[in-house]
Amino acid sequence: MNIFKKRNNADSLLSDLKKAEKILSEYTGGYSGEHLSAEEFHTHLVDRIKKLENGDENIIEDLWIWFAPTCQWDDFVGDIDIGERIFQQLDKIKNKASR
Repeated sequence: MNIFKKRNNADSLLSDLKKAEKILSEYTGGYSGEHLSAEEFHTHLVDRIKKLENGDENIIEDLWIWFAPTCQWDDFVGDIDIGERIFQQLDKIKNKASR
């Protein structure tokens, strides 16, 4: 099932994820649930971005959890607009996929 009805939706999400990855790469240490450090979270985010670029839609759930308010993104980076924008895009995708 292709969760992206329009190519520009996928491009927008990937663009925002890459911006978030670049921001996250500047952080070190910390702890948040399943990630023992910002570096570990960064490694996992890079992996999920690559998988999404290759068409693996099964990683949407991971990303949705990571960018949900008060989860990994907020724990390591804080309240940055891009995190909320990514979460909103992922939330729309999840809602469409569950229909």
